[in-house]
Amino acid sequence: MDYTDFRILQAISDLKIAYPRAENINSLLSLDPEELGARLGILEMQGYVKTRSGSDGSDLCLPNGISAVSLTNLGRRALMGERWQ
Repeated sequence: MDYTDFRILQAISDLKIAYPRAENINSLLSLDPEELGARLGILEMQGYVKTRSGSDGSDLCLPNGISAVSLTNLGRRALMGERWQ
């Protein structure tokens, strides 16, 4: 995990809702949507986040289909670590 990944986890946490929408997360980060989608996919494979796809009929999702993201317990623990302070 690098600093950009940490910023993604922090943005998800800062929105303070269970599954913040991908566009709301990106509004805090201003990343390329393809990069954000790729990073979220990797963070999900590592167990830091849980994603939802854009199957609800909404076109408000990232190019890889991710529409919303939630932190897992591992993701919350990563935010509390001294490594990023």
